[in-house]
Amino acid sequence: MLIGHLPAGYFLTRALIKKNKIPLTPLWLGLGLVASVLPDFDIAYSILFKDSIGSHRYYFTNFPAFYLTFLLMAVLIYFLVRKKWLKFGIIIVFANIFLHLFLDTMFVGIKWLWPFWDGLIGVYNVGLTNGFIVENYFHHWYWYLEIVLWVIAVSSVVCSYKKGELRN
Repeated sequence: MLIGHLPAGYFLTRALIKKNKIPLTPLWLGLGLVASVLPDFDIAYSILFKDSIGSHRYYFTNFPAFYLTFLLMAVLIYFLVRKKWLKFGIIIVFANIFLHLFLDTMFVGIKWLWPFWDGLIGVYNVGLTNGFIVENYFHHWYWYLEIVLWVIAVSSVVCSYKKGELRN
């Protein structure tokens, strides 16, 4: 997925906020949006430092084991301090990170079994060429799905703003 992580993260964060009866604030919404694109921060690293590993799916920021380690530490810290805000933060952050990884699994693949197996596991592989997505991706049904997701998300934000839900 190229551009759909942010709107998908928006919808997931809004659903989690509603389900857990968390107040809708810019902090919680922003936390969810940042977490929804967190596994792709490695792209900025590779651009800034001209690191040419190929597909960014081979960076540790795209390994579920990396995030499971931090999730385990966060849950242990939560059980020590038992703060409700920490529980909500853990839920929002890690749900969005794993949503990102799940969506990338649909598109190209993720190293779900790393460190036991080094291969990418994907449901529908549109293919990579020299670390880049095939040129015809912009004519692929998955691209149009991402565009639709953005249109629905922007419409939802506008409606929520008009209702006064996002004016904090």
